[in-house]
Amino acid sequence: MGTKRKVGILGGTFDPIHNAHLKLGREAQRLFDLDQIVFIPTGNSYFKTRDGHSVTDARDRAAMVRLAIEPEDGFAFSDREICRPGETYTADTLAELAAEQPDTEFYFIVGADSIHNMDTWYAPEVVFRNAVILAANRNHQVPDEELKWDIERLRQNYGARIRSLDFESMDVSSSEIRRLLEAGMPEMIPVPAPVLAYIQEHHLYLEEGVEAGE
Repeated sequence: MGTKRKVGILGGTFDPIHNAHLKLGREAQRLFDLDQIVFIPTGNSYFKTRDGHSVTDARDRAAMVRLAIEPEDGFAFSDREICRPGETYTADTLAELAAEQPDTEFYFIVGADSIHNMDTWYAPEVVFRNAVILAANRNHQVPDEELKWDIERLRQNYGARIRSLDFESMDVSSSEIRRLLEAGMPEMIPVPAPVLAYIQEHHLYLEEGVEAGE
């Protein structure tokens, strides 16, 4: 039997996608020898809608992701969650991918701070069964001992395969980018130039008080 293809999955609202997202994809690809990183913007995320947050239209978020990853080797885009009707669940996405590509090993990339409550996600056993989890601990935001304890707990309870992905990156968030845009400081925005051009052309994030998700 041949070696399985290794594909990383990087999901998120990407509102907007920024340079730290891209660096995370590159680091995951390099450290775990992944053949490809697939960026999957969320559609109707139950985490966002239940909190009453307003999220930028999926078509705009998808367009920005496409522009950001276009120059990157080994990066790809999927609109499967945007096109899926109803609520968006990671378990459904990973189950679909595993069924469609049985010869692929999937690596699902999440922030290390998400590991603590992954057992509260919808169908966590499906998530853990269909992917290796890469816990991205940017700038060691989660203490190593705390992360190790959570990883071991999920391994024992679910057989979860979780690897720590430590990387250094700029301290940036989509919410901070939106605040800078609203303040009229586009020169300080850490996003690829084509993404900034798209934001400006389509007049995104200009309304005061916008509260879009990460």
